[in-house]
Amino acid sequence: NVQLNVFRRLMATICCLFGLPGNILTIIVGIKALNHRTINFQPQGFHLYLIEISILDTCLLLYWVIDSLLAYLFEKGKIKFFSLMHISAFSCFCSYMINRLCAALCSWLITCFTFIRFINIFHQFNTIKSNIIVLIILVIIFSIANSYSFIVLEYDQTNQTIFNNNGNIDNNMFNFRNSTLCTIRSKYADDRLMLLLNILVAGVLNLALPSILIVIVNITMLRFIKRTYSTQSRNKKIRRTDIINYRSTRSTLVIISMTYALFYLPYLICYFLMIILEDVDETLHNWSEITYILRHVSHSVNFYAYIFTNLRFRREISLLFRFLFRPCFDYKKRNLYKRKMKPPIIILDKYQSPKLFHNSSNRKSQRPIYAQLSSRTNLQQQQQNLLDDKNQI
Repeated sequence: NVQLNVFRRLMATICCLFGLPGNILTIIVGIKALNHRTINFQPQGFHLYLIEISILDTCLLLYWVIDSLLAYLFEKGKIKFFSLMHISAFSCFCSYMINRLCAALCSWLITCFTFIRFINIFHQFNTIKSNIIVLIILVIIFSIANSYSFIVLEYDQTNQTIFNNNGNIDNNMFNFRNSTLCTIRSKYADDRLMLLLNILVAGVLNLALPSILIVIVNITMLRFIKRTYSTQSRNKKIRRTDIINYRSTRSTLVIISMTYALFYLPYLICYFLMIILEDVDETLHNWSEITYILRHVSHSVNFYAYIFTNLRFRREISLLFRFLFRPCFDYKKRNLYKRKMKPPIIILDKYQSPKLFHNSSNRKSQRPIYAQLSSRTNLQQQQQNLLDDKNQI
C-alpha cells in the first residue's frame, strides 16, 4: 500500500526529528540530576526511572526508524533485505528478541514508575536499590517468557517466501516478497498451541496487561489523591510543598497514562480483532498498520510530558541549554564589545590644546601652519633663554 508506506515514512521522520532528541535530553538531564543528588546523599529513584524509560524509548524509536529506512531502500532496489531481522542469522534472533524485550520493559517500567510515584507521596519509596531490583526482576521474567522465539524462528538463505508488513507480534498477515530470510518454522506456522503462546506472551503479558493496569490504576489513584488532598486542604497547617507535589504528580500521571493508552490500546484492539475476525477486504490490516505506526508516537512524547508538568525538569533543561550555548553567547558578547570600543583619548596635563586654523574655502584644517608656528615659538623661546644667561654672566 503506497499510502501506508508514505505515512510510515512521514511519521518515522517526525519521530526521528522530535522524539530522539527529546529522549536524549531526558537521559542527560536524568543523569545530571541523579549524580547531583547522589553527591548530596539524597539519591532519587525517579530520575533513574526516567533514564531507563528514555533509553528504552530511544532503542524502540531507533529500531523502527532504521527499519523504515531499510524498507525504503529495499523498495528502491538499493539493498537485498528490507528489515534488520533479515540481515543475518544473528540479527534474525537478536533483533526480534531485543525489540520484544524493550517493548515489554518499557510498558512495565511505566507501570512501576506510576505506582512508585504515587507511593512516594505518602511514604519514602524512591531508592535506587528498589529500582535496580525491579529492573532485574522484569528483565529475567520477560527474557524467559520471550525465549520461545529462538525455537520458532529460523533463518533460511534459500527461502523466497513472505514479508511481515507490521514487523511486530502478528504472524498471520503477510505479503509476498522475495528475499525474506527470517521466518517462522513451517511446523509451527499452523500450530494452535504456539499461536496461543504467542498471543499470551506478546499480546497480553508484554503489552495489553500493563496498558490496562496503567489506565485502571491511574484512575483509582487520582481519585484517591484528590479525595485525600481535598480533605487535607481544609487544614490551614498543610504545607505548600505538599500541594505542589500533589499537582505535579497528578499532572504527570495523567499525561503519561493518557499518552500511553491513546497510542497503545487501539493497536491492541486491532491486534486481537485480527485474531478473532476474518479480514476479507483488508480493512483490519490497514487499521493495524496505522495503529502500529502511531504506537511509536508514545515513545516520542514523554520528554514533552515531563517538560510541561515538571518545573524542576524545565529548570534543568534551561540550564543545560545555557551551558551548551554559552560559547556562542560569549563569542557574540566579545564581538559586540570590540565594536563598541572607542580609540583612546590622550589629555595633556596643564596644557590647553590650541585651536586649529581652518581655511574658509575648503574648511580643511591647516595642520602644517600650526606646526610651523609652534616650532618658531619654541625657537624664539630658546634664543631668549640664551640671551638671559649671557647677561647674567
